[in-house]
Amino acid sequence: MSTSAGDRAVVRVGFQRNTPPFSYAHAPTAEFDPVGYSVDLARLVLAKVFGGAHAMPPLEAVEVTSSTRERLLAEGRIDIECGSTTITQERRLRSAFSRPIFRTSHRIAVKPGAFEVAGGPRIVGIQGSTSQAALKSRTDLEFPYTFVGVDSIGAARDAFLGDPGTGAMVADEVILRSLLRGGAAHEGITLLDIRLGGEFYGFMMRRDDRELVRAVDAALDEVLASDAYPALLTSWFVDELPGLGFGLDMDLADDTFVDRNRQDR
Repeated sequence: MSTSAGDRAVVRVGFQRNTPPFSYAHAPTAEFDPVGYSVDLARLVLAKVFGGAHAMPPLEAVEVTSSTRERLLAEGRIDIECGSTTITQERRLRSAFSRPIFRTSHRIAVKPGAFEVAGGPRIVGIQGSTSQAALKSRTDLEFPYTFVGVDSIGAARDAFLGDPGTGAMVADEVILRSLLRGGAAHEGITLLDIRLGGEFYGFMMRRDDRELVRAVDAALDEVLASDAYPALLTSWFVDELPGLGFGLDMDLADDTFVDRNRQDR
């Protein structure tokens, strides 16, 4: 993909529907119109890539899931994926990543009585995800469990909240916190006091799109160092989330989540 606005009628950006506060669609409309931290950050970054908001071609939001995002990118159906994709060595064999945009760990949410089931709780999560890998790597957990893999974070949430036989859910901590707040969550759900792993999110692009990768990194350096960036963090990690009726009230001084100076590649 060329970074020249004159060469592009539209820029197709992959976003997820059910990953607040990074990207989510809170209004049931025919047109997919996501909001979130990654959505706003992508717009700021791509505006700089194309020489300003006035010169940027229209952005087309394309819905992706954890299971489809890499395929849609490889097939050219999106030009860049901007959401909550963890940077891993395995994924770097197939795709290119920007510098990190956020740091995350994984947590396990449990319902009341989850550990009273013979054989331990059924833990739902995304099949093949870094959350599953982080859970599997923890050999020191003091309880048995059965992992149940599904194809998206929305499916994991629905199984956890809707299936009485599913007692727990593993996912990235920030997404888990947001999915389990509000009126749809069951009372009594808690997060285990165990953090699994520690990884970075990045924007994902095709490996042969080197010009775009360089331009996105340069733009991210500017945006993350700007005076406007703290306000962006506050709006999505502290304030009430649009359409959801709650905020995350996170401590932005805690670089467990946000480290604007970290540039691991």
